[in-house]
Amino acid sequence: MLLLIFFTILFFSDIIYAENNQWDIKGQLINGTTNSYVKDHMVILHISNDGEMKEYSAKSDNFGYFHFKSLNHSNDSIIGISSIFEGVLYGKDLGLISNQNDEILLTVYKSSDSSENLTLSNSTIMFTSVDKSKNLMWVMELIKVVNNSKITFKPPLDNPMEMIRFGLPVNYEDLIIDSDLLGVEFIVIDKGFGVLGNVYPGEHQILFTYGIKYDDEEYIYNRNLQFDLNNLRIITEGNLNVKLPDFTYDQNDTYVNEIKYNLIEINNFKKEEKIRIIFSDLPQATIFDKSKNYIQNFDRGWGMFVLFFIILIISFAIFLVGKSRKKN
Repeated sequence: MLLLIFFTILFFSDIIYAENNQWDIKGQLINGTTNSYVKDHMVILHISNDGEMKEYSAKSDNFGYFHFKSLNHSNDSIIGISSIFEGVLYGKDLGLISNQNDEILLTVYKSSDSSENLTLSNSTIMFTSVDKSKNLMWVMELIKVVNNSKITFKPPLDNPMEMIRFGLPVNYEDLIIDSDLLGVEFIVIDKGFGVLGNVYPGEHQILFTYGIKYDDEEYIYNRNLQFDLNNLRIITEGNLNVKLPDFTYDQNDTYVNEIKYNLIEINNFKKEEKIRIIFSDLPQATIFDKSKNYIQNFDRGWGMFVLFFIILIISFAIFLVGKSRKKN
């Protein structure tokens, strides 16, 4: 009988818990640099549901523990957690509030403006296609940046040259950048772009695409390295002639989405080393292609001015012809 009462109470208490949607979120804040607790520090809980965002704050105790009690939200609410430590934002996406059964661990780190612990584990440069009609070559790059320390890299505000930078060809266009780095922005700088933000311990990815305009059958692609690079992979279409005259390498086949490409792979590049990729026998736009591109790219405002000027000349010529006929 007592056992039946116990299960009845447990069953109905679960129903009340689900109906009231009362949630408790617990966690701990750890300093990953010193492997110690972070006490008396603000932690923010973000809850999103149906396009509305609510935030709750709590402070960690002497052992780094924080607790958000009796949160009244539906079980399909999405939650995340964040904290600012030494001016750097740290955060975690936690998914559905109803799935939070374990204690949350949020790790923060001390920060430094020294980039000596940053390296590139891998750089993949994929020349995806060539638009012959526009003398345009499309490129996609995936770079993996590694912070090998337990200290977050925080670029100095008074020296923009110390931020992470990636060079691009002089005549690039349509640059698109994405990354899994938290809270960073990208700014276009001379001959490339910079990453305006912090680099946390661990590996991070930066993906960017762009087009390269070329004029001749030969094109030289240059890249200077800001950091050591462990592995470089160059992937090209089968009909592109590519060589790296400054390095020894093998060329193999690789498949991307069941399409065959050429693969060149080279390891162990040092900081400030130069990479030179030479393309030869690039396809050239025909006269018809160039004429079509000229018309499509013709400035509308300038074109209207020229058209008005032509109409004015024709009208004036007709006026002169008519006047001459009247005299005769």
